[in-house]
Formats: sequence, C-alpha cells, structure tokens
Amino acid sequence: MAEERPSQGFSVIDRLGYLLLFSAFPVILFLARLVSPSGEGLGTHTGLGLPPCGFYTMFHRPCPSCGMTTCFSLIMHGEFIEAIKAQPAGVFLFLTTLFVWGTLPYYYFAKKKKLFNLLELPFLLPILIANIVVIMTVWIIRLAL
Repeated sequence: MAEERPSQGFSVIDRLGYLLLFSAFPVILFLARLVSPSGEGLGTHTGLGLPPCGFYTMFHRPCPSCGMTTCFSLIMHGEFIEAIKAQPAGVFLFLTTLFVWGTLPYYYFAKKKKLFNLLELPFLLPILIANIVVIMTVWIIRLAL
C-alpha cells in the first residue's frame, strides 16, 4: 500500500472549494431554521420560494426527497421525533452530512488534502451508497403505504 503524501500546497480552486463545502452545510441549516416546518410533513421548501414538488404534483405520491426540507427544519427547531416521522432518510442524510462536514477541517489543516483528492476518501463511497439505499428504501415503503 502506497504511503499518502501531503500535497505541496493548495490552489485557489482548492481553497475556494473547501470554503464552499465548509460553508454550504451551515447555510442549509440556517435556511432550515429560517422556515417553519410544514405540519403535513412535506412542502416546507415552498417557504423558501421554491415551487411545489413536480413529482408530487403529477402523481400525488411523494418523490424520494419529499420531506427532506421539512425534516431538516424540524431538526433545526429541536423536533427530532417529528423529523423522523416526516422523513427518516432525512435524519440519516443530516447525520452523515454532519459527519462528512466535520471532517473537512481535518483534511484541510492536518492532512493537507487537495480538494479533488477528497473523492478518494475511503468512507465517502459507503456513505453515499448508504444514503441512496436508505432514501430509496424509505421511498418504496412510503409508496407502498
């Protein structure tokens, strides 16, 4: 196994990319706190000026991501049980995103990993696959109910 070598320095793209990645999650959490969670368990995103879910509008069934904004908003309002009820996959996505976000300073300051080398981190692919599996499983269950 080859030993990992720290990069020689960060490019402007690396620095901007890290800044964007590190600031994106807090911005999402700020927006989630800003909106009032929908009592219906979905549709909270319309409070941000976004259109209603096209899938739900067409088929009257939730899409895989229906309830995600409501879930994040409920989490940011301290309503964890309600967040699980609104979108269990959203809670999983929140927790895994929080974990990945929390590792960014380590890979920037300690490991000095260039931005695109983050894609090689051994835990990213399993987290991505786990999120897809959880989201699709919850969606299939919702469609069956």
